[in-house]
Amino acid sequence: MDIRDVLTDYAKVGGVGILRPGAALDDIAGVLGPPVDADYFPNPKKSWPRTFAYGDVRLEVCRCRRIKQVALSTWTDTVDVPSGQGETRTIAATITFADLKEVLASAGTDWELWELPAVRDQFTVIVGEYPQDVHFTFHVPDPDAPARATLHSVISKDVEHTCLADS
Repeated sequence: MDIRDVLTDYAKVGGVGILRPGAALDDIAGVLGPPVDADYFPNPKKSWPRTFAYGDVRLEVCRCRRIKQVALSTWTDTVDVPSGQGETRTIAATITFADLKEVLASAGTDWELWELPAVRDQFTVIVGEYPQDVHFTFHVPDPDAPARATLHSVISKDVEHTCLADS
C-alpha cells in the first residue's frame, strides 16, 4: 500500500478502507481493534462529537458512534495508516497535484477545482457531491506552477449526518 492507494480509497469510498463517514465505530473496532482517543477537532474533551484515531487517520465520531468525518494530514513526509488489528503501516505522504490528477483519472473519478481568488497559496480538489464529499487541499508554494503544489490534507465528511442516538 502507498499514498496513491490511500487517496484512491478516499476518492472511491470516502475514506481509508473501512474508515469512512457513516461507518459504525463498533464494527471498525471489531476489525482494527480499539481506536486511540485523539484531540484534534475542536470539541471539549469527552463531549460529542469525539475524535479518535487509527495511526494518522483521524475520525470525528457522533454520539451514536457513527463516523461523521475522516481526516488525514499529508504535509509530513510520512503517515501511518491502519493495516490490520492494532497495526499501522508507515508510508511516504508527499504527492503533487499532478500526481493526484493521475490517481483520480486511474480511478475514473470526476473532480472539481475550488479556488478562492484572494488565497493564492492553496486550493482544494473536491470529489463527490455535497453533503458527502472529499476535499483534497493543496499547499501552493509557487502560484505559477500549480501542478507542483503538494497535498496538505484530505478530509471526507457527511455534513447531513443525523444522530441515531437522538431517535
